[in-house]
Amino acid sequence: MNVNSSTPSFIANYTDRELKQGIQGLSNEEVDQRLTSIVRLFCCLHGRDIYIKAYQGYLSTRLLNKTMIS
Repeated sequence: MNVNSSTPSFIANYTDRELKQGIQGLSNEEVDQRLTSIVRLFCCLHGRDIYIKAYQGYLSTRLLNKTMIS
């Protein structure tokens, strides 16, 4: 996982998709299981700063789109 330099960005993209679409309609147990899996990936990741920067970009875009729609 840490061999590829694009992995942090891919995991950030996966996290964003899960929070936007993946957990809708799931039970609390299933949501907890998916989020726990993401946290476990993050703990094993060497490029955490890259992940955080990429995820912040996704989050800001999601928040801006939400406020523009409202």
